[in-house]
This record gives sequence, structure tokens and C-alpha cells, in this order.
Amino acid sequence: MGNLREVFTTHLVAEALRSAGHEVVHLHSWDDYDRLRKVPAGVGARFEEHIGRPLAQIPDPWDPEAGSYAEHWMSEFTGALSVLGIELHEVRQSERYPAGDYNAAIRRAMDERELIFDTLAAQQTSARHDKPLEDRRREYFPFKPFCAACGRDDTQVSAYADETVTYRCRCGHAATMSLADGDPIAGKLVWKVDWPMRWAHEGVAFEPAGEDHHAPTGSFTVGRTLVRDVYGARAPHSTVYSFVTLAGMGGKMSGSAGSAAVPSAALAVLEPAIVRWLYIRRLPSQSFQIDLSARGVQKLYDEWDRFVSAATGPEAGDSDVAMLDLATRTSAGSVASARRRVSFRLLAAVADLTQGNREQIARIIAQHLDGAALPPAGQLLDELEPRLACALGYVERLPAEQRTTLREDFDAATWDALDETTRDGVRALTGEMDESWTLDGLTALVYAVPKVMLGLPRDAPPDPELKAAQRSFFKALYQLLCASDTGPRLPTLMLSIGSQRTRKLLGAEPE
Repeated sequence: MGNLREVFTTHLVAEALRSAGHEVVHLHSWDDYDRLRKVPAGVGARFEEHIGRPLAQIPDPWDPEAGSYAEHWMSEFTGALSVLGIELHEVRQSERYPAGDYNAAIRRAMDERELIFDTLAAQQTSARHDKPLEDRRREYFPFKPFCAACGRDDTQVSAYADETVTYRCRCGHAATMSLADGDPIAGKLVWKVDWPMRWAHEGVAFEPAGEDHHAPTGSFTVGRTLVRDVYGARAPHSTVYSFVTLAGMGGKMSGSAGSAAVPSAALAVLEPAIVRWLYIRRLPSQSFQIDLSARGVQKLYDEWDRFVSAATGPEAGDSDVAMLDLATRTSAGSVASARRRVSFRLLAAVADLTQGNREQIARIIAQHLDGAALPPAGQLLDELEPRLACALGYVERLPAEQRTTLREDFDAATWDALDETTRDGVRALTGEMDESWTLDGLTALVYAVPKVMLGLPRDAPPDPELKAAQRSFFKALYQLLCASDTGPRLPTLMLSIGSQRTRKLLGAEPE
């Protein structure tokens, strides 16, 4: 979700340019020829042997037969981008470098290595180096070969002449490599030179970057100088985007630290249009958190539904209308969003109670929509997508203690533990329940019974004493129905399990 900030910022600029009639290429350059820097979180120590090798040449640690480590995450990411309506022109550095596409640019960097060294050294603290500046300048080369013997970049270039690199690897292997046009190579420019080289090679006009890259000594600052002085090109326009964090985790999300949430994790519980809206509604410079906890997801749906209602209402502002359009449609087509926005809280509760039974879900949701013009059950379910699939995914990810588990039979011990007033209230509820067997009827009934228990009229306004009595009564009902102090809204719960089973669990004999 952090990497998505970069892609999404570029996507919005590309979409704005297209809407103005310009031809645009959204270029996505995969750095899959970078070295593996450390063993990823959740992967065993056996993976240490691959440190220093290109990501595209490392096996997938979860499915070695499927492809490379790079392909595992590239496939996951591009699949999510497709769902989000983001189209890319993809370039893989693991194909470009070995094919020799950049050989001329690498030679240019090698010829200008002293200029590059001085540019980089000007941004560094001299005290951090043991060797004198002149020695470091003489030994510096901006190209790192991958060793022909071990495949790692634990190499040091010792000489460059006549388009040929001479190097030695820490493993003991020594070799030469041709940088002549058309010759395949195994190696790449160091990052702060590689980036401006590709700006010049691809003719990049715009590229956002994180706050760290835009720091005074960061990669973009150095790259702006090198692309001009080494390659005679202009740096792209850029804008700073701030980091995306996970609520409650503190700090920047990091894949290497094992704290990154991949887009597919969000799309499992959030409609694609909502994910787009999370990024659209803030300036790139604004950081924000994504809360994929149970309560956080429910809150996001509530906020989204309020926003859509406002943006489609008679007093909608131009900015809200434009934001909704960006969230639900791109130049590639429409982005999935539920046509019938039933409360996500309700949908998740019903999905939980019915254990995902779609026929029962349609029946219960139809009861909640009583009075609306409803289509046949199958069409109703289609109108609920993709929110229904997200609700099912949300329920699957709930820990066992948060799932709703109904009692199999009436629990006499729980009944006996209730005081007589509460038992009378339950009897009153079951006595009127069948006459009130609609969502509105049951809602009115469960709130009215505690009023009667206090000797109040059924239309009495709430006060602290009444609210406390209602909470206590609801707790008793939950204990009888599902052995818990809380659960889905009681009217939804009762409608989900049916009148006969509700009466049985509440101690009333079915009629």
C-alpha cells in the first residue's frame, strides 16, 4: 500500500493529462534487477545464500516452481492495479540491463566517473571514510557487475578500458566484461546513477518521489545534477509524496521489516473504488493511515457511504462530484463499486451469521430493505457486489473470538442466572415477537421492552437510566442467543436465525 502511493500519484497526473487531450504513457519501471539486500521477514535463514543476487534470479520462497521472488510480488501488485483501473507500460530492468540496452549509457557513466564521484562526495560527510579523497576518487566506478561465478554483486571493478570492465568478486572469481554495444552484460549502475540514466533513456517527464529521495542529499537531488552533467538531459518534474502507515503499528510500512500491507490485502475487504478514494481524497504531501482492523474497515465503509450520498445529492459540491468520478471511473473503464450500498456492518453480520450462505443472505437483506423495490434474489446479490465479496472476506479474517457462534439449545443455567425482572422482559419479548417480525418491528420491540420493565411508556425518550437498562437487557439476550455479551444488532440476529429458533433459545416453546 506504500508503493501504491507512488503509482497512484503518477496515475492521477496521467489521467488529468489524458482528460486534457494529451497522449500519455504511464511507464512503470520494475527494479527487479536490484540485489536482494536482506532476508525478507517470514523467510528462513536458508535464503541468506541469495543476498546480493538479482531479485529476478532468486526463486520464489513460497512456491519455487512458480517463478522468481520478483515475479511473485510483481504479479500480485499488477493484479491489484488492474482491479483499481490503473494501466501501465511495464519495463523490467532484469531484461533491459542483460540485453545491453543501457551499454552506451553505462560507458558514458564510466567515462565520467570522476565527475560522478565528486557530485556524490559533495553530499557526503568526509569523516565517515578511512581513505583520502583522492584515493577514493581513483578507485571509484559507478558500475557493479554480478559475478559470473556466484551470481552476487560482491564485486569490485579494478579497471575500465576499451569498453571492457575488469573486476574481482569476494568469492575469489576474477573476470572481464564487455560493455560494447549489443553485448549482453550482468551488472548495473549504482542507484544514484541508474535513476538519472533511465530518466534520460526513457525521456521521463514526471516522476513523484518520497520525502527521503527529496531530502537535500537524497537521490532526486543528486540525480537532477547527474542527468544534466552526465547525460545532457533534464530531470523530470517531481512532487513529494508522504508515507502511508498502518494504524497502530507506528512508522513507515516496510516490506523488508514484514509490516507492509499489499494492495490485495486491502482489496479483500474494501471495494476497489474505496481504495482509490483513500488516495484521491488527500494531497500527495499528506501522510495517512490505513486501518484494516475490524472496526477500521467498518468505519471506512460508513465514511464512504456518507461521501457517496453527499456527492450524488442535490447539494453536491463540484469537488466531491469530481472525486467520486475519479474513484469510480478511469480512462480504462469503470471501477467496481456496489450499485446497492447496503450497510457494510449489516452485510458482514449477515455473512457471519449465515456462514456465507448466499440464499440466506439475500433473504435477510431483502427483509432489511422492506418497502424498497427489490429485484429477484440473484439480481439483488449482483447489486451488492463487490461489497458482498468483501464482507465475506472480512468475516473469514475475523479471529474466532470475534465470530458469532449461536447456541445449539436453550441454556437453562444462563436463564437461571437472570433476575426475575429480566426473565419477565424476555417473556414479554417472545410473546410479541411474531407480531413484530420485521426489521422495524423487532427494532422497536427490543428497545420498548426495557421501558416497560422500568414502568415507562413505550415512547419514553432515552435517559441515562433507560440506556443502562437497555444495555443490560440486550446483554441478557446475547447471552441466551450466542453466549456472548455483544453481537450483531439484535433485530438482524433474530431475522437471521428465524422466529422458531429465536423463541427456542430465549426459552419460549415454538408455536
